[in-house]
Amino acid sequence: MSVCKNILENSLQKFLTPLLVLSFITFTSFAFAEDKIRGKYEVIGSIEKLKGAKQVEMAEFFNFSCGHCYRFLESSKALHVKFKDKLYHKKHPIYWGQQTDLPSKALYISNELGIEEEFTKELFDTNFKLHIDIFQPRVIQRLSQHYKIEQEMKAGMKSPDIEIKVNESLALAKKYNANETPTIILNKVLKVTPSISGGTIEMMTKNLELIIGDILAYN
Repeated sequence: MSVCKNILENSLQKFLTPLLVLSFITFTSFAFAEDKIRGKYEVIGSIEKLKGAKQVEMAEFFNFSCGHCYRFLESSKALHVKFKDKLYHKKHPIYWGQQTDLPSKALYISNELGIEEEFTKELFDTNFKLHIDIFQPRVIQRLSQHYKIEQEMKAGMKSPDIEIKVNESLALAKKYNANETPTIILNKVLKVTPSISGGTIEMMTKNLELIIGDILAYN
């Protein structure tokens, strides 16, 4: 009986020791990241790549029918005010279900014309304040008429380059598993969402402020 017990104990020790070592390594790596960069996030790349960062790229995957995304449109301004040119905000519109790619294309077209910020807000306001389906062609057409860019919008909708940008955003969203909107990717290393941050856009914005500040101070 004692022989069997000793064999069992030795076997367990041989099995558990590598697991304990692996757990220790994982814990210390996570603790190191937490010591350097506070906040709530999912690590999707090498933390070491954040060292010495002079600028943070905040890639935002959003949908024009998403209420959280609409609120982040306003709350993200605080991040731009605080970090100025050290924060590069790159927007990636995505869509699903019966939605069309028209608002996504409109964003890229308006960006080329230098009015992306105004046009994006107009799209969100039309959806949430006027309760009009912005995924319809006639809505995009009327908005482009209002901004006097109807011809540019019409041409852009047929542009292969605009089509490529829309598809690239969808591909990146799939790559980063952006199943929640908005999903934020910081320097291709950290992933932040409302649910990761605590559930609200206000909490996510404060979380991002903490994380971005620590990335810029990480040497």
